[in-house]
Amino acid sequence: MPDPTSFPFSSHYTSLRKKMDRLAKDHMFSPEELAAASPQQILSRMLSTKSYISHDSAEDNICEQRSIEIGKGQCGTIFALSGTDTVAKIPHSAEKADQLWSDFQMHYLVLEAMNEVDTKLKMDINIPELHSWVCPATKPFWTHYGLRFPQDIDAKNFALVSNRVFPVPQPVRGALLDVLCPPAIQKQKQAFLAKPENKNCLIRLYLGRRETTKAKQNIRNIRLQNFPLHVNEMEDLGLDTASFAQVLAQTLAILHWKAGVDGNDVEFILGSSPESTRLPSRAEVMSGDKDTFGACFRFDFSRRSISLWLIDFNQCSTFEDNEAGLKKIVDAFFWNDPYYPRPNSTNDRDQTLWAAFSQRYLEVSRTFTDSTTPGAFIAQIEERDRKGTVSGLF
Repeated sequence: MPDPTSFPFSSHYTSLRKKMDRLAKDHMFSPEELAAASPQQILSRMLSTKSYISHDSAEDNICEQRSIEIGKGQCGTIFALSGTDTVAKIPHSAEKADQLWSDFQMHYLVLEAMNEVDTKLKMDINIPELHSWVCPATKPFWTHYGLRFPQDIDAKNFALVSNRVFPVPQPVRGALLDVLCPPAIQKQKQAFLAKPENKNCLIRLYLGRRETTKAKQNIRNIRLQNFPLHVNEMEDLGLDTASFAQVLAQTLAILHWKAGVDGNDVEFILGSSPESTRLPSRAEVMSGDKDTFGACFRFDFSRRSISLWLIDFNQCSTFEDNEAGLKKIVDAFFWNDPYYPRPNSTNDRDQTLWAAFSQRYLEVSRTFTDSTTPGAFIAQIEERDRKGTVSGLF
């Protein structure tokens, strides 16, 4: 199925197809351009989330027969399911199964909320589609996939199955190393890129932290899996940090005031996805022609774009619009990794980012609630940050 978060449709599908072809051509990073581009240019263009890249890497081949571990979190390990564009999250232990079930429930609430909001509020954020909840008694799943997992994985377990967020393409991974990694890693570039954890590269968007990975002396823990992209590094690449801040703000407002979810420990990451088109409207489908309507759809694994994704809901919970609920969402803001801008910085750019974030959060919140809590949320974050009650966390 085409990803319903990629492109808006116009009222006339034939003219749309032409527009989309032109758009794809305008934003396609051709092999010739890629070969001539510097690593900095590759990052500046691809991390803007506005370009496609031709991608023909066997490293990300969905025809792989094994279920490969591509990530590990607090409650489970994530495996790419062979022959599909989906992943299964398996709990680390029986005690973690309840947490994984909560992950599924919160993920569902967020998806449901996103499906109901205006298109313009969700065009720049993606959430993996849920496929299924698997129980130990779900024999078809375990019969088909059980033997493809590593031997130490219990093939009669629970699993959360969802769409996969693919790693950023290999040219972007190489450019990350060339531009943002310490010289000691650059000297062993090919060996570093060949490590499995560096092939599964997703980029964490840290608008609330200024740090330079390239200047680090201790390189032992540096890897491309969950690679931190700090706000100063985004600025150096010429990325539109204000736009990122506004997308994060409106997404958090939807989580709070449409889904009723606190957003605790969620992640905002850059990952890739196949080129695809948004589903047409009911009117377009009903007025379409079976012989030509297929031209309106594009789903191409060989052409990848980098997009902003919201993932990981296992620490989230619902909240009430009261004092206890306010404390809950303020705590969640500070307990998260520093994805969101921070107030009270002495840096002018940080102040501008916080203004963009807070204003957009309040604007979008007002479309869902008349409550004064969104304003209190912003005020308490500013006050708590001013008092330095979270100093040292980041």
